[in-house]
Amino acid sequence: MSPETIIATLGAMRQAGSVFGVLFSKGTDEIISDLAYSPERVDAMVSVLDDIIIYFDQEGRQPEILSFCYDGGNLLLLLNRGHRLIVLHHNADEADFIAKAAGAFLKDYFTSLAVDDWSDENGTKQRSPQKKSV
Repeated sequence: MSPETIIATLGAMRQAGSVFGVLFSKGTDEIISDLAYSPERVDAMVSVLDDIIIYFDQEGRQPEILSFCYDGGNLLLLLNRGHRLIVLHHNADEADFIAKAAGAFLKDYFTSLAVDDWSDENGTKQRSPQKKSV
């Protein structure tokens, strides 16, 4: 999945319902961040979420989705294969809808990675069509 496709897809999710922020990362590397917060505030939020994830790991539990309500909004955290998708939204009633949309994005993302890996291994990487001169 190209960076442009990731941005477009997450941008579309950003327009769904009451979503007001999205952060997609792998480990500590941000893939895309569309949050209206300072980098320090984002780092503090991610640090708290990391602590929560560590707690679950220590308990032998690996949740795929966590949802939190806080003063000013809601946070949905999806965890999959070392990736983290954080979606901030206002309306708690939309949590299931947003989780499904976010889950669909992750499924598409990992499918795209698998296809790219397969193409690389088999030498069948698709080439972009050549521009024709007119």
